[in-house]
Amino acid sequence: MGIVLWAVVGVLFALLPLAHWLLRARTGPLRASVAAALALWLGLVLVVAFDRLQLRSEGELYLLYTPLAELLVLAGLWLDRRLAGPRAERPAGWPRVAGIAFRVQLTLVLVLTPLAVLVAFHEVDLPAVKALPKPPPGYTVLDTREGCGNGSGVVCTRTLYLAGPPDVPTEEAADRLGPRRRCEANGWLLDRRDLCTEVSTDGATIVYRVLLGGNDL
Repeated sequence: MGIVLWAVVGVLFALLPLAHWLLRARTGPLRASVAAALALWLGLVLVVAFDRLQLRSEGELYLLYTPLAELLVLAGLWLDRRLAGPRAERPAGWPRVAGIAFRVQLTLVLVLTPLAVLVAFHEVDLPAVKALPKPPPGYTVLDTREGCGNGSGVVCTRTLYLAGPPDVPTEEAADRLGPRRRCEANGWLLDRRDLCTEVSTDGATIVYRVLLGGNDL
C-alpha cells in the first residue's frame, strides 16, 4: 500500500507543471507548443523509468526533470502575459489550487535539488548496464560480473569476460575494443563522477571492466 501511495504522489508531482500550464495559459498556439514540450519531456522520463530506454546516468534525468519543466512553465507564463496582457482578475478554483501547488513545488525543488545532487552524485554506485558495450561480431561473452570493492578508494564495477575471434591473437582482439584505459564524466551536467573503462587480458580471455567511483565531498 505504501509503495502504491508513493507512486501516486510521484506521478502527481511529475504532472503538476503540465497541469498548471494547461490551467493558466491563454494563448492558443503557445499553450499547445509548451504543453507538447512538457509532455515529451515527461514521456522521456517515463520511458526511462519503465526500462524502455537505458541511460548512463538515469538519476541525472530524474533530478533535472522538475526544475527544467518548471523553468519552461515560468518562461511560457511570462510570454503568455506579454502576448495576452495582464489578467483582468486573479485565478480561482482549480487554476488557483494548481498555482499554489506549483509554487510549493518550486520552493521544494530550489531547496532540495542541490542537496540531492551532492548526495546522489558523490556516492559509489554500480555503473549503468548501458556503460557495458555490446561485443562486436566474432566476440563471445564468457561471463559477466558486478560488485563493489572495500576500503577508502572503493569503486563499483561491471565486468565482461570475452573470447576474441578464433583467428585473432588475444592481445590484438583486446586492442580492437578501444583504448586500454579511458575515463570520462558519468553524466552530462550534474554527475561528474569518473566512469572508467579498462581492457586487459588474462590468458586467452579478454577482460572488459567498467568502473564508477564516488567523489570526495
